[in-house]
Amino acid sequence: MFRKVLSFINNLPRLHFWAIISLFFFLLIVSLIPPSKHGGTIKKELTLPISGSLKGDYAVAEPSTANRDANNQLLPDFSANREVDITISAGDTLSEIFSNESISAAVLQELLEADTEYLRLANLIPGQVVQLLVSPDNQLLSLKVIIDRANTLSFVLKDGVYTSNLEIKEGEWRNSYYQGSVTGSFYVSAKKSGLSASQIQQVSSALSGQFDFNRQLRVGDTFHVLVAKQYIEGAYSFDSEVLAIIIKTHSRNYTAFLNEDGRYYDQKGKGLSKAYRRYPVNGKPRISSRFNPHRLHPITKRVSPHNGTDFAVGVGTNVYATGDGVVLRAGYHPAAGNYIVIKNSRRYTTRFLHLSKILVHKGQRVAIDQLIAKSGNTGRSTGAHLHYEFHVNNKPVDAMKVDLPLSQEVPRNELKDFNARRDLSLREMGEL
Repeated sequence: MFRKVLSFINNLPRLHFWAIISLFFFLLIVSLIPPSKHGGTIKKELTLPISGSLKGDYAVAEPSTANRDANNQLLPDFSANREVDITISAGDTLSEIFSNESISAAVLQELLEADTEYLRLANLIPGQVVQLLVSPDNQLLSLKVIIDRANTLSFVLKDGVYTSNLEIKEGEWRNSYYQGSVTGSFYVSAKKSGLSASQIQQVSSALSGQFDFNRQLRVGDTFHVLVAKQYIEGAYSFDSEVLAIIIKTHSRNYTAFLNEDGRYYDQKGKGLSKAYRRYPVNGKPRISSRFNPHRLHPITKRVSPHNGTDFAVGVGTNVYATGDGVVLRAGYHPAAGNYIVIKNSRRYTTRFLHLSKILVHKGQRVAIDQLIAKSGNTGRSTGAHLHYEFHVNNKPVDAMKVDLPLSQEVPRNELKDFNARRDLSLREMGEL
């Protein structure tokens, strides 16, 4: 076969032979040229003209530039911003997270400064979720921390400054009724009825000035407790308040009902605990900086709210709880220093910043006048002082001007509402 092909080629005219050779090399060269990256498709934006005849009951075509003018782009912005979701594990810190994402350490300092209103960034808890939005040049555009079912804290970069916002889901409050008989210690008996350790502590604290649970209770005495529990999206948030208490002993009955001011009163409206105190330190110390929502920050030189009252006291001055409550947080924050947050009621919260020493712990129930800390100069501070805040419904107010419950009984103008809530609780407990 090869000899026949070779004989055929040798018998070809010389002109035809060179034509075949030239065609072969041409095809070889063409086959080696890489294909075009753009292919053979030519893309062109089509603009439809507006016809005067397409009016009335007919749709009118709009040029594509109309959408471009409205949104400054023809298509959605598929930018190179990246989203990062991280579920916090034991030992995780924002500093490490930012380092892994190549975010400047200076950004963390700016965020901590913006966090002084909420004090939530310094100590992340396992299970919390952190969400980051980062630009192509590793600039943090926004940070969101899902603290728990009820609270989400966000920071957004706007005009070169991070602004913070705490979203709080109020949820739904439902009442639960517990009752039982004393068979041993009150604590063990109450636990068997379904009350939590925190709720038992609330019961004991509410009646501590009227009743001795260790000495006055006898086997067969009964207790009746109405508790309000918070549910977020149908799930129990583990936030609760004891609304009403009845202890029935062999000699008499003891009652306690929670008022709107966070204090407990008996069935007749007489106070069972001391009223709030205005100052967190003894005496009336000099105020070095008052509550001011438009203050110029002495260090950053930016306009930022001063949500508390600064008392000019030396390091080591005794700091006292200004009302009964439970410690929500106690720890260290780079801007606030050593700090304590106390939940005094569903309505009231108090905060103490720049402490030298903390004498209470998270979850501890404290009483008014109880020593909780020593003043100091920790965190971002210009000198020794105590920064004290009073919050009403999660909003800071002037602690020196807020209308505090200072009387030993329900004020006359609030007595009607108190009696209505008391009767409602008694009906739910089957006592009315």
